[in-house]
Amino acid sequence: MAARSLLGTARVHRNTLIETLKSCIELGRNLRPKAEETMRLYDQCQGLTDKVTSGVMLSEVDGIPLAGTSRWADLSDQERLSENFRAYKVFSSFLRLALKNVPDCARYPRLPDSVMDLCTKAESLLVLISQLMMAMGLAVPSVRVPQVDAPKDWDKKVWGHKVLRELSNWSLRSVRDFNKLKTNLSTNRSRRRHLRSTQLR
Repeated sequence: MAARSLLGTARVHRNTLIETLKSCIELGRNLRPKAEETMRLYDQCQGLTDKVTSGVMLSEVDGIPLAGTSRWADLSDQERLSENFRAYKVFSSFLRLALKNVPDCARYPRLPDSVMDLCTKAESLLVLISQLMMAMGLAVPSVRVPQVDAPKDWDKKVWGHKVLRELSNWSLRSVRDFNKLKTNLSTNRSRRRHLRSTQLR
């Protein structure tokens, strides 16, 4: 009876992890179009044209977490979750900072609410990721948000664009990461089943 109870608990635990991952994937997918729409509004409000932004590159002084990585396939489950947690922790702070640098744009009244909606989504992902990590017995990382020094108005405008653009890139990265974690979880479950069936023979 106790063995059956433990097995049932394990199934509930796995199902909870999978459902949480599905929520992460759905939120990541919703984040991308919202980030792109907000970036368009932001650029229009700040007077940034496609010609200007097409040549904008990230640098270390921007403090913005890069979504790209050359070792994506080699990352462990813990590394994936930790990197996503750190990214959205930074974005939740940087989006508010970018909003402070936005002038009162009467022509784009939806911009402040749009930026705050992104903040809410980033913070929701933080909660889900921390739940995943704790459920998997992983330590939730402590994140130090980088200090950003952009004294010139033009630099502040361009920096805000970089934040929104890289947030859009992270939404793609996150969906890939969460799908990979979901696959790993299902694969590990299949392996355990195969091992049990082999042992019973």
